[in-house]
Amino acid sequence: MSKALLSDTKKILLRVFLPGLMLIAALSLTGFFPLIDRGIYDRFLEIKAERYPAPPSPRVVPVDLDDTSVHELEEAIDSRRAFADLLRVLDGCASTVALDFVFRNPLDGKAFPGGPSPAAGGDAELIQAAAGTGRLVLAVIPVPEKLANVSHGNLDEVSLALLRKNLWHIRERGKSAIPKARSFILSFPALSETAAQLGHIGVQQDSDGVFRKIPLFYRWEDGLIPSLALAVAVLELGVDPSSIEFHPGRALILPLEEGDRPVVIPVDRAGCVRIPYTMRWTDNLYRLSFAGAVRAMYDDLAFEELFTELAGSICLVADTSTYTQDFGVSPIEAVFPRSGMYHAVMSGILDNSFYHEYTLGLKIILCALYGIAALLLLLKLRGRDVVFNAGFLLLLFFSAASCYVLWRFFSLVPWYGMSAFFILFCGLGGFIFRQFSRYRERLLFKNALERYFPRPMAQRISSEGRLDLAPTYRELSVLFADIAGFTKWSADNEQDVVHAFLNHYLESMAAVIFEHGGTIDKFMGDGVMAFFGDPFEQDDHADRAVRTAIAMQKQIACLRDLWKPRVNIDLKVRIGINTGKVIAGNLGTKTRIEYTVIGAAVNLGQRMESSAPPGGILVSDSTRRMIRGPVLFGGRQLVTVKGYDEPVECYEVTG
Repeated sequence: MSKALLSDTKKILLRVFLPGLMLIAALSLTGFFPLIDRGIYDRFLEIKAERYPAPPSPRVVPVDLDDTSVHELEEAIDSRRAFADLLRVLDGCASTVALDFVFRNPLDGKAFPGGPSPAAGGDAELIQAAAGTGRLVLAVIPVPEKLANVSHGNLDEVSLALLRKNLWHIRERGKSAIPKARSFILSFPALSETAAQLGHIGVQQDSDGVFRKIPLFYRWEDGLIPSLALAVAVLELGVDPSSIEFHPGRALILPLEEGDRPVVIPVDRAGCVRIPYTMRWTDNLYRLSFAGAVRAMYDDLAFEELFTELAGSICLVADTSTYTQDFGVSPIEAVFPRSGMYHAVMSGILDNSFYHEYTLGLKIILCALYGIAALLLLLKLRGRDVVFNAGFLLLLFFSAASCYVLWRFFSLVPWYGMSAFFILFCGLGGFIFRQFSRYRERLLFKNALERYFPRPMAQRISSEGRLDLAPTYRELSVLFADIAGFTKWSADNEQDVVHAFLNHYLESMAAVIFEHGGTIDKFMGDGVMAFFGDPFEQDDHADRAVRTAIAMQKQIACLRDLWKPRVNIDLKVRIGINTGKVIAGNLGTKTRIEYTVIGAAVNLGQRMESSAPPGGILVSDSTRRMIRGPVLFGGRQLVTVKGYDEPVECYEVTG
């Protein structure tokens, strides 16, 4: 691995990957990701209800006291005789009955301490019918301990005894957070005594007002009061409550008969279960009218039909009329009866069908996969943008698709916010890092270019993306300049004096070269090497080189007048120019590279400089023949040059 890649890897880990992990950890503490997952969960439920609706368990039949039934049975409902008739009909159908009603006081105002009062009217019939049912689960309303200001009244000894009689003592396998109840609101004692089990009808409302969970228990005194849905299911399945195991944050296990798989209900530490919504309440047509069931009491044919339909079923009797407004907001429907929520949970228990949370092991596996994939993509920063961006988009799509597949086929509640945020953060962070690195490289490259080229040419090279400057074989003009007698003078003067003069001289020469569009190859002590015609073609490169040399000599005259009084230097510079074919571009090794020109024409240009008189300009014949402008030359000269068998023809520029 190259040092550059190692450096990039270290920067990626420190500036993108690790900050992403730290930000994820910080946001996890704020509850940010559960909010995202909750929104996705609601949307998935909507899709399920729209495209893949599944009816609840056929073993549970809702008996709705709807608006039509209220109008039809108004007087019988007020006297509670309609409820008595309904219980008799359902008892005749051998049904288990869940009565989602709380009759707080008897109609005659008495507590029935010695049994039904003859003056109780419909209450006496209701109690008699309830006692005959045998499999009746009656609703109670929990008063949570945290609602300290709620007025709920004091329970009498009879009510206290009834609650204690209905307490469950399950096997708790760990520390739980089951909500505590200060008290309960229950039906009057004479009716409550007829119930096989009391079940609470508390529903958990989230901060946004949506009902997504139901607490399966409320803790009271030394035991638990089960929810109505759980109590009915346990009664129907024949489970001994004392054998139920509660593993907080994992599951509530209902053991069945030997050989049957237990019912496993996924719960949180508070014993709350997600309501397994499967379809809209308005789309569930398998519901029984309260009034229709009561009419079967007085119609034998209707009773026979009803018996065929309800035999051995569970009937959930609830008020769904608009008068009581016993509705809540569900993720799939803005108006959803609370009894429909109990119905969904009851069906889920009987069918062993729930929405499950991701296990810790699965979360770790997914985090590792996404983390490794994101890191591998980040390490490809030197790759193409299309591959980098497409890789992160593909990873984001894969995480979303896997989340939906796990939901669709394995009923796993979406856990997507954290992984998606991490992928987006790494992708965006990597993109910004790439852009910043490129900007920095361009800036450094531009600064480096401006040391070699005039600023307009440097900007043009950078804007056209010619960052590689690959070597090419082309014709151009090379200029060499050297101060005559500089070595002796520099030995006779202080270092700071030499340094100050040389900086001023070289800066002045560079300005003249850049002004004429030349490229500085290098400074060699007091010597200057420049060329014309690269990296961009210049048809007049020979003219530019000669004009540059003339301008340099003029500038040198000014510098001589400035520095001679200061440091006693008789500044005279030899300048040589040659034109010919050379190799121009970036040359060197992996660790050391420079932009330069090489070839015989370069060497000849240096020989022209060494052969030029102090303060003079000597050009080769190839340069003179390419001059287009009005330049004056002296007579033809022949110079013996190392490496050439014959003397080389050259000319001195005279004006």
